[in-house]
Amino acid sequence: MFNTVFYRRKLLGAFSVLAVLWSTTAAIAGGSATAKLDQFHAGLTERYADVLHISTDELGAINPDEVVLFDVRKQSEYDVSRIDGAIRVAPSASASAFLDDHAAAIRGKTVVFYCSVGERSSRMAERVMSRATDAEAIYNLEGGIFKWHNEFKDVVATQGATSAVHPYNRKWGRLLERQDAIRTRPENGS
Repeated sequence: MFNTVFYRRKLLGAFSVLAVLWSTTAAIAGGSATAKLDQFHAGLTERYADVLHISTDELGAINPDEVVLFDVRKQSEYDVSRIDGAIRVAPSASASAFLDDHAAAIRGKTVVFYCSVGERSSRMAERVMSRATDAEAIYNLEGGIFKWHNEFKDVVATQGATSAVHPYNRKWGRLLERQDAIRTRPENGS
């Protein structure tokens, strides 16, 4: 016997998934990479309403001695390039594990998390916010390393200055203005 209610629910669920995929794809289709990144960030601030966000210029204006910067990407991404001085944190790290490792370093400091575009770092900031009471403030870097790179701000790798940046994947890599700088391995090939 044909269960129409069951199949209507399945079809509705499939359409919901397609709508989410379409809206994400639409957000990064058309327009400049920077405009698409800004559009993505607008949605990100809605999803992580309790997380504070700091612009690249605001971060650049803070005394480096007062900031602890955390890169919330996979090791392979971090190895290609990072913002100078950033400490890598696994995206899956719990707030407890993070604080076990970094509580002393963040005491009295401004903490800034970043990833490629801000999703993983917003998640990390949200996890850590309520537990890191000794930090001066906790932020997510608006637009992540992609926006930093799009603004021609310096990035480094183990061997020193680089212009390379890891795209995370092909879809998200379209949010980088300089497509010729995309690398999935460090420039020295290691």
